[in-house]
Amino acid sequence: MAQENGSGGSRPGGRGPNGGAPGQGPRRDGPGGFGGRGGGPGGGGHGEGRGRGEGRGRDRDAGPVGPGQRVIAELSVLEKALSKNDFGAEKGPLEAIVRSLRPMNLKSLDDLDLNTRGRLITTLLRVQRQPKPALPEEGAAAPEAAATTEGTEAAAPAEASSEAPAAEGAGEGAAPAEAAPAAPAVDPAKEKHGAWLDVMTLVGRVWRAAGDRERSQAAFALSGREPTPEPEAPARSEAPRERSERPERGGPGERRERSERPPRGDRPERGAAGAGERRERPPRAERPERGERPARGERPERAPMPELTGDWKEQATQLEGLGRTRDAARLHERNNGFADATRLFEAGGDLKSALRTALAGQDNDAARRLVGTLPPDQIGPTLEKAGAYELLMEHYVAKADFEKVAGLYERARQFDQAALAYERANKLTLARKAYERARDLPSANRIRGLEVKALVERGDRLGAATLLVAVGQRREAVEVLSPLPPPKAFHFMQRLTLEDEAKELAQRELARAEQEQKPAGRARWLELLGDTAAAAETWTQAGRKDKALPLYEKLGDLPRAAQIAEELQQKDKAVALYTQLNDSAGLERAKALPDAPATPPAADKSEAGDDADGAAATTENASSAGEQESQ
Repeated sequence: MAQENGSGGSRPGGRGPNGGAPGQGPRRDGPGGFGGRGGGPGGGGHGEGRGRGEGRGRDRDAGPVGPGQRVIAELSVLEKALSKNDFGAEKGPLEAIVRSLRPMNLKSLDDLDLNTRGRLITTLLRVQRQPKPALPEEGAAAPEAAATTEGTEAAAPAEASSEAPAAEGAGEGAAPAEAAPAAPAVDPAKEKHGAWLDVMTLVGRVWRAAGDRERSQAAFALSGREPTPEPEAPARSEAPRERSERPERGGPGERRERSERPPRGDRPERGAAGAGERRERPPRAERPERGERPARGERPERAPMPELTGDWKEQATQLEGLGRTRDAARLHERNNGFADATRLFEAGGDLKSALRTALAGQDNDAARRLVGTLPPDQIGPTLEKAGAYELLMEHYVAKADFEKVAGLYERARQFDQAALAYERANKLTLARKAYERARDLPSANRIRGLEVKALVERGDRLGAATLLVAVGQRREAVEVLSPLPPPKAFHFMQRLTLEDEAKELAQRELARAEQEQKPAGRARWLELLGDTAAAAETWTQAGRKDKALPLYEKLGDLPRAAQIAEELQQKDKAVALYTQLNDSAGLERAKALPDAPATPPAADKSEAGDDADGAAATTENASSAGEQESQ
């Protein structure tokens, strides 16, 4: 249909006969475009372009379902039957999977896409791990004969299904066959056992169709049947699609003829005119004659692999006799024969598999012997992956790695044993927490005492007092802080919310300063107790007006603060205070002060000691905080 932009109508000059230019129209469906839903080459206004008529993008029709999608669909059906443990219902999906995989001609599982490969491996391994049903104990010979007969009848379900249509067509004109005698009653246990054998055979065929030879042999070995060759796939009857004739090019797009190439000139010879003459190669020394090679003996022909017969035990014995010890060990492992599997894996040199089967069979003696053969860095991860925590504990104890031992006890929620291991590893904080989780308060208090002692020896009295305050031992915390200088102890007590104890310490130190007649010390403790007015007056009486100035500002006594700043010749401070008071006379006096800063009065020794204690307290606060975070 013609479009408003001219893309739908027929106009000459396109790529097809009487077609338009390519790429016109909203979907490139115009004449000469890439093709519509049903177009062929060229086109006259019906959307046919140069494509095959399948279009691209939104105009593409949904193609047929590929074999990968069919395999995934059958795997879903197989999983439903697997959840019901119905061996009979598992046969149909397995046969369908074989039919879907065979035309793909897979060399290995890697040829499948990631989704199909993952689903196929997971589901088939689940099917293959189904336990083998037991036969009724009627006799040794009868069940084996029955199993062999059933295996022969069910060996090729695909052949029977493929031959069924031919048999029906051949039997249309034939006389009806004689009626078969009534079948005897089937034992359900035998029927279930035969269905399990059929399922294992089909699993082997699926592995074989997917290109996994080892898993296929393992599945056939489980079924106890010999693998039969697959019937040949029928030839494809679809005739190849004839390619349409390519339209001849003409018009402005025609290729012009190439002009004749000019004759090539003579190639200049190499000589002095070039980069340099080529040196002559020196004569090569004669190669010594090689002696005659001795005649190679005839290579002995390798005997073909004999076919395995009998049940899995006989097959394992045959594999062991052929020297295939690891294959025999895998067969024993699949049938829970862990002792023989360990012996055969060890004989074959596969020590990790031998350790795995020894642990699965709870053979600790063999496992301990095999652990010694592993590299030291692989012992721990291997035992932990296998879940052999008893041997892993022995390994860590032998290495004296008690922190790892404590971790194993904590995973087992044996916190009392974990605390003992942490204590032996000198991890006191972890040991105390483990005792607290085990509700062993006396042991937790004992470990806390050891922690406090260790912190005091390291000089971290704040950390030690923090541990004591956390459990309500305020008196012990004050005793730990008492050896510190009084200002530092006062700051630490305030930080630990020991307000009453800190106030008591300050009053005691204030009384001592008054008794010793130390006005600077008295002013400092008055300031720490919050008596700012008395502290300011005391600093003034002690001749430390520089200390009293910020206190008067804090009290709001700006006239007194401005007067002290003027006396101390602090020009900027005095100007700011007089400006705030709107005192023009004082402002003029302040501006007349010299610009050079005045030298503050010298402090006495006791005051210098107090300042040092305050700075040390600040530093101790920071260091103790970091140590507490590390605890």
